[in-house]
Amino acid sequence: EGNWIRPEGSRADKAMNSDVPKILRKIPGLGERKVDKELARAKLQEANGYYQAGTNAQGQERKELLRKAAASYIEAGKNWASSSLEQDAHYMAAESYFFAEDYPKAEDYYVKLIKEYPRTRYQDRVDQRRMEIGNYWLQFPDKFYNVNWTDKTRPWNDTQNHGKRVLEKMLLDSPTGRLADDATMDIANTEFKRENWNEALDRYRDLISVYTDSPHQFDAHFLGAKSALLAYQGPQYSSEPLEQADKLLKQMVRQFQKQSSERKEPIAEMLAEVQYRQAERLYEEATYRNNKQEYAAAIVYCDRILDNYPDTPYAQKAQKIIDTAEGKPSVPT
Repeated sequence: EGNWIRPEGSRADKAMNSDVPKILRKIPGLGERKVDKELARAKLQEANGYYQAGTNAQGQERKELLRKAAASYIEAGKNWASSSLEQDAHYMAAESYFFAEDYPKAEDYYVKLIKEYPRTRYQDRVDQRRMEIGNYWLQFPDKFYNVNWTDKTRPWNDTQNHGKRVLEKMLLDSPTGRLADDATMDIANTEFKRENWNEALDRYRDLISVYTDSPHQFDAHFLGAKSALLAYQGPQYSSEPLEQADKLLKQMVRQFQKQSSERKEPIAEMLAEVQYRQAERLYEEATYRNNKQEYAAAIVYCDRILDNYPDTPYAQKAQKIIDTAEGKPSVPT
């Protein structure tokens, strides 16, 4: 038990650097809980027995034994705060709830473990569990007003958004973790399915810029470009989504030649749509200038269409504006 002696964790660090007199921290009910190492060890041993029995059982008996194990682990940790024993107890309590399929309680104790012991050796395993819980909850598109009274595997309401929050909190707690790019991609895909195009685009861009060696890079480029095109609202609105789609498509074709060749047709369709929409914006501006009798400005916009987008239907329309504007004054008289 050598590594259980030195106080550790966030509470221990705060107490060490606190200006509160030590005598005040010993007041019953206000200060620190009294350490009872023997009771903590006994509760830990009891919890291990329940846990072992639970893993060997089946059905409802398995869940009940694992819940008893979790309760004993929690009690063990309380009796020896700021120790490696408490750290192990938090982790095993969360594991017990996880295998008992009490996912909300499991998530609570994974969060407590990470909050109290941010440098815990269980970080990778905790990230994996939280990822599984978050993705499981994302499968349920519940509304906020749908209340769950019976299913212990889910929160009491708004299951899908709880799943999203689990993954977001996981990214905050472990931004450079092994599963951070997977969590970002899952959040982005969820927003894509919910047709929140701008939110999905932001998440795909986060993955592209932050996790440069992620295996999801190609899919993030592809779906990000698609999200940008779907987020575009027309020539009367901002051109930023179009610019983002154009940038992502060109990056994708340049960086991922093999995957791009395998999805040649949809990529070509998106590139064609970008060109069509950009030509449409120029034509709208040319028409506006032409109607105001600002013929020189209208011709400038039409020339851009003819130079950059000659294959679009707007090229012929632009030529008609140029022909009708020929010989007319540059600005209204």
